[in-house]
Order: sequence, then structure tokens, then C-alpha cells
Amino acid sequence: MVKSRVNKPGPADLAFNMTPMIDCVFQLLIFFMLTTQMASADFVNMRVPKPDWSQAKKPAEENKAVVNVVPYTQSEIEEDSTRNGIAKEYKLGSLVIKTNNMEKLVTELKKARRTSQDPKEFVVELRADKSIRYDHIEPVLQAMQQAELGRMYITAMREQG
Repeated sequence: MVKSRVNKPGPADLAFNMTPMIDCVFQLLIFFMLTTQMASADFVNMRVPKPDWSQAKKPAEENKAVVNVVPYTQSEIEEDSTRNGIAKEYKLGSLVIKTNNMEKLVTELKKARRTSQDPKEFVVELRADKSIRYDHIEPVLQAMQQAELGRMYITAMREQG
């Protein structure tokens, strides 16, 4: 008569082979490494803003408007140091809007939204140099709120290195 090993009396032997589980983990790891996009691929080196050479399209073409907060040039800052960190003007596409004329910015944003292909999906991209103080960017955000625009992108320059 042969005794079964399954029903042997005494403490049970708990040992299992980990090799198949490790193989599965490595296969999953390789799969996700190959199929995931790397976050660094989303960052594009750019100089922001340079609205005079901007590649931005007209809002009606892409269902978005680009608002550039234009700083004073270095030579203008050297002439008057109080201009450092202050917005010189705002540019909505090719339209130049003075910083003290927020009503015009609101009007133009509303107009851009109305003339876009899909007003519900209309987006505003806000571009500003890192040297611009927030109190010169905030009026643009308030103008967007008055124009009842809820979707926006903010473009900023990354530090090199």
C-alpha cells in the first residue's frame, strides 16, 4: 500500500516556485517601458515670447487664440529700470493691445471665440516671459474671465540644464 504525500501528518511544507511570477513581472515591466511615452518628450525647447516670429495661427484656423504678454526689451529696461518685470503690451495674434486697455482685450477675445469653428471648444493660450511679474499677467486672466472663456493653456519657458 502506497501512502499519499498529500495527507501526511505533521506541519505542512509551504514552498512555492517564484520563478513564473518574476517572469511575469519582468514581462509587464518591459511592456510598459516600451509602450509608455516619456514625459521628457513633451517638453520642447522654446523661447517665449517672441511674438514677432511666432508661429501661432489665427484663432479661427485652430479654434484658439494666442495672447502674448510682451516684456520691454533689454535696451528699454536699461533706459528705465522701473520697466523690469512689467508688460509692455499684449498681443492677440497680430493685434497689439496696450496694457491699460483691458476692455479691448475682452472685446477681441469674445470676437475670437464667436468667429472660431467651435465656440464651446475655444481655447486661449497665454504666453509670458518668466521675467514678467504676476500682476501684469493677472489682467489677462481677468479679461478671459470677463469674456467667459474657461479653457486655457499657459506656456512658460523652461530653465536650461
